[in-house]
Amino acid sequence: MRNRLVFLLTAVFLLCITASATDLSGSMTADNGFMAFLSSDNATLGNQVAAGGNCSATYSFSGVTLTPGVVNYLQIEAVNWGGAGGFIGDFTLSDTSFHFANGTQYLLTEPVEWSGIYNDGNTSVTSQSWIAPTYAVYSEGYNGVGPWGLRGGIDSDAQWIWTSDSWVCGNCTIDLSVAIYPNAVSPEPGTMVMLGSGILAITGALRRKLFL
Repeated sequence: MRNRLVFLLTAVFLLCITASATDLSGSMTADNGFMAFLSSDNATLGNQVAAGGNCSATYSFSGVTLTPGVVNYLQIEAVNWGGAGGFIGDFTLSDTSFHFANGTQYLLTEPVEWSGIYNDGNTSVTSQSWIAPTYAVYSEGYNGVGPWGLRGGIDSDAQWIWTSDSWVCGNCTIDLSVAIYPNAVSPEPGTMVMLGSGILAITGALRRKLFL
């Protein structure tokens, strides 16, 4: 009985100090290709989470865990191989511990929350240098607009976007990003020490009572 009680209180303590993980998922495509990354510093290219090189296909990812307690950034390198260029997608957070720049757990590509910048003339869908976006993006139309038509698996309200500092980019790569904000600050170390001390005190009192 005593050991079971100690185990139960220890488990409660661990649950109190362990934050639940928030996962990011998404579906997207680009004309002509893209690479998607997640970073906790928008000045540095993060870990790659998805890539695609066929603008007629939809690419999806899920189960990508955010770094807790800090702003995360979804980073996109979109590659154009000539003609029209664009990026489109929708993205979801698994819980309310974080929110996108629009204040919710669901985000579409659109010209309000995203930022972009011209990168270079590299047209290879491989990891390359990153430039933190500082310009606005513009909308090329909703999912279904020509020349792309409707892209299945992507929200019909998502918009094709491109960076405003490179309206015409025949062969190039542009960088896009959007912030993902934590909703709550983790408890301070002092608070957790007090919580642990309190649980230990209760454990000791219950143990003494069991032995009386």
